[in-house]
Amino acid sequence: MIDRHRLYRAGIWALTAPLPKQRRVALRRSWRAGLENRLVLGADYVVLSRAKSGRTWLRAMLSRLYQRRFGLPEQQLLEYDNFHAQNSAIPVVAMTHGHELDKLARHSKHGANLRSKPVVFLIRDPRDVAVSEYFQATRRAARYKREMYEVEGDMGLFDFVMHAPPGLPAICDYLNRWHRELRGWDRVHRLHYEALRADPETEMMKLCAWLEAGFSSEEVAEAVAFASFESLKEKERENFFNNSRLQARNSEDPDSFKVRRGKVGGYRDYFDAEQVAKIDAYVSERLDRELGYT
Repeated sequence: MIDRHRLYRAGIWALTAPLPKQRRVALRRSWRAGLENRLVLGADYVVLSRAKSGRTWLRAMLSRLYQRRFGLPEQQLLEYDNFHAQNSAIPVVAMTHGHELDKLARHSKHGANLRSKPVVFLIRDPRDVAVSEYFQATRRAARYKREMYEVEGDMGLFDFVMHAPPGLPAICDYLNRWHRELRGWDRVHRLHYEALRADPETEMMKLCAWLEAGFSSEEVAEAVAFASFESLKEKERENFFNNSRLQARNSEDPDSFKVRRGKVGGYRDYFDAEQVAKIDAYVSERLDRELGYT
């Protein structure tokens, strides 16, 4: 089993090294990609998604399913192999944003192993992702992460969405690249955030069946209720999980919460009609139509 804690400790220098900014940022990105990819190779299945695509919500529902089935404490969140360490019947689950994972897929030694793993590709409308990225960057992200993703200074929401490194151009390119890449992999389940929001019980049942996990409709319904948005928001406010993934940065600022809104098409609430038209036109031109958002 991979010692992920040792790998994290090994990366501390990459986060704090007194190096020139460009070198420091490159080192951080390389360390993060290497860490994530080593964990992916040791996993039983993989959840791949762009940041801000609903992964924490999915993590909470999966956590609840395994908690109830195997009698684990409900304050725990699924973190790679922590559930597996308590009961070997629980799979090791790697949740990754796929930094350089496509390069690993072509590696002569590891590529075939990686491409044969079950992969859940969690997809969300890039316009909603971009807005959520803005609030992540301005309300939650640590300074070193803002530097790593070149989010510095005061940038308005529209400019961020259209031009910032974590904005629409990068998000659309990410979705296009992985949509193409995963066509050649053995086992891929595409899970759209919007479908999950519309009918979480049905979509979770489909996912569990695909994973051959054997959870009943009653177990899924209970997990969905446990991890509903309102329930998770309250748990985040109370620091129920004692986990930085679900810990409010400022309980007085709803935009600083990890579980913020989750609204499908909510990006429209932040822009005037002309800005919405420009955003929609950009996505229509840039995003692969097979993804279903144009």
